[in-house]
Amino acid sequence: MSLSEELIGRAREIAPLVAKEAYNTDKNGKPSDAVIDALCDAQLMEIMVPKKWGGHELEYGTMARVVYEIAKECTSTAWVTSFYIGHNFIHSLFPLESQEEVFANGPYVLMAGTVAPQFTLTPVDGGYIINGKSQYNSGSSRAEWYLGSGLLMVDGKVQGALGFLTPASNVKVIENSWDVAGMAGTSSGDIELTDVFVPAYHTVAVQDLLNGNSPGGKVHANPIYSIPLLPFVMGETVPVTVGALRGAADGFKKLTEERYSAQIAQKVLDKQAQQIRVGEAQAAASAAELLMDDYIELLNSATHEKIGAVERRAAIRARVGLMTDFCHDHIQKLMLGAGGAAYRKDCPLQRFYRDISVLRVHGFLDLDTAMEAYGRVLLGMAPQCPV
Repeated sequence: MSLSEELIGRAREIAPLVAKEAYNTDKNGKPSDAVIDALCDAQLMEIMVPKKWGGHELEYGTMARVVYEIAKECTSTAWVTSFYIGHNFIHSLFPLESQEEVFANGPYVLMAGTVAPQFTLTPVDGGYIINGKSQYNSGSSRAEWYLGSGLLMVDGKVQGALGFLTPASNVKVIENSWDVAGMAGTSSGDIELTDVFVPAYHTVAVQDLLNGNSPGGKVHANPIYSIPLLPFVMGETVPVTVGALRGAADGFKKLTEERYSAQIAQKVLDKQAQQIRVGEAQAAASAAELLMDDYIELLNSATHEKIGAVERRAAIRARVGLMTDFCHDHIQKLMLGAGGAAYRKDCPLQRFYRDISVLRVHGFLDLDTAMEAYGRVLLGMAPQCPV
């Protein structure tokens, strides 16, 4: 058995615990400590961390299939898992001195945050002073470090954007700032930084990340560290949405097998319409898994030369937007045939539906934004959003 297969197997073994805790994850706004500890103990957080720091240095496909196993049980927990794994990978793209400091005590840290530029950075001797607030910092409940980005301000003018890292001790988490209808268990609250100093070595030019020309890519020989940032960030979401569809499809089948219609004194599974929905849901989940496999192959073999072109990256963003819409639409169809009982808070199906509905309008996954960018590039214009 390969290391990749072993790690995926460990995720599969943790999945029953994830399922058991899913209701409380949604209710409490965060995954339980027991779940996060189990994921850490299984050595899943360091999947894509360089061997130089004690990580596994495995390709994106291992990460995706690990997250997929979790997503079949709880979308929120899968999202946090994907971001914890992914943020350790993104940190591997930072300057060497930053990596040496953060990975000094082990091959991973629990890192929350967002790559959207919501802060301002003002240059000072040795680094930058950071101010501002940001939203959607998934994984904040257990974060040890935060990943963020912001606009570099020089003499009141924007001079580019920088990504940065800072310890959780520098961050003020805004209490009760994550009260939402879906993806409620991701602890994606707001944070505030006030006059926080960040050394220059804990920063990286966002454009270098987007282009696959990061400092870490020059340090680590493995080509996975030269993947342009956005296709990877989009890839963090793919196994979450695909796993949600599989979880919903399997849950709908189980619900159909158990339901009885008092109106017609008939088992629901004997209704032709329900049989069609079960078949369509299973076929749709399998189709989504094939799309995920294709995306895994793309990123596993990715180098800057293969996916670095703007048109290629815009096509990738469009593809992920379509996949998200596909998963949403098929889960929505299931809810139309699931009956009122499916809307009970203890029914996983309604949770999958709420979660995928929120993911569908995520800024990176919004289909209109993605298709506009792709269409502009195809028509010879520059995209109006990052790709």
